[in-house]
Amino acid sequence: MADQVIPPLHDIALPPLISPWPPAPAASVLLLMLVLAALWLLLRRWQQYRQNAYRRRALQQLERLQHACRQQPDQLQQLPHLLRHTALQIWPREQVASLHGDAWLQRLEQQSDSPLPKELSTLAYWPAERCASLDEPTRAKLFARSRDWIEHHVRP
Repeated sequence: MADQVIPPLHDIALPPLISPWPPAPAASVLLLMLVLAALWLLLRRWQQYRQNAYRRRALQQLERLQHACRQQPDQLQQLPHLLRHTALQIWPREQVASLHGDAWLQRLEQQSDSPLPKELSTLAYWPAERCASLDEPTRAKLFARSRDWIEHHVRP
């Protein structure tokens, strides 16, 4: 018996690896729910982006107006018009168009965290000389508070 030759051994045949696809039914449902949640979040972001288009346009106009005021100070009279135009994008015309002076300023402050400068209530009616006489810190404050209102006012 000792002189019998043992035939060469073969490796054990392993079964094929388990495929990750198709997943189990619970994993499929979970994956579908994750995809739907991601699509819903993406849609909400897109809607918010589109709803805030008026803010981006108003901020661009504010930048142009601030630059124009450095060369022509009487352009400062356009600042209340810009704020009114922005407000008309979010509130009905009946609630905004008839307001003037302090009532207009109060309406803007209702949607803001901090008070707006009192000059905004009458700035549109100032003569060019008075606009030119404003010092740079006051002008900068008007633009900064207007920018803050445009960026942070609460939509109804």
